[in-house]
Amino acid sequence: MTSANINQQIFVKFERYDFDKDEDFQAGLQSVLTSHQNKSQEELDKLKEKAKWFYFSKVVQKFDYTEYLAWKSNEPPASESSDNQDTPRQDVTTNGIKEIPDEINHGTPSTSTTKPRPKPWEKRKENIPETI
Repeated sequence: MTSANINQQIFVKFERYDFDKDEDFQAGLQSVLTSHQNKSQEELDKLKEKAKWFYFSKVVQKFDYTEYLAWKSNEPPASESSDNQDTPRQDVTTNGIKEIPDEINHGTPSTSTTKPRPKPWEKRKENIPETI
């Protein structure tokens, strides 16, 4: 199953979630709306949608809000719309899992600046006082 299919399942689950019956969400939403009383109805609707995303991501399942908005408007997200295969892959986080490229780092390695740890017998020599 591709990450797009997994995301679509999460987005559908998010849209079907009954926020009206979730008492914890409703309590938090009221405190958010109280602090934004002077906003227009459009701004309040956006705020409610963002609050739903925040709550769902913390309590049910985490997902990327911008990817959800792109899915909702039936546009491919910016990360999937580029078909340029010449650019190296970036580390992308999907559902909290970091994807690591299958290639080695081609940069020059740094030199170590830390002093090597002493061996156990070297530690004993340092701690024993000389008795001569």
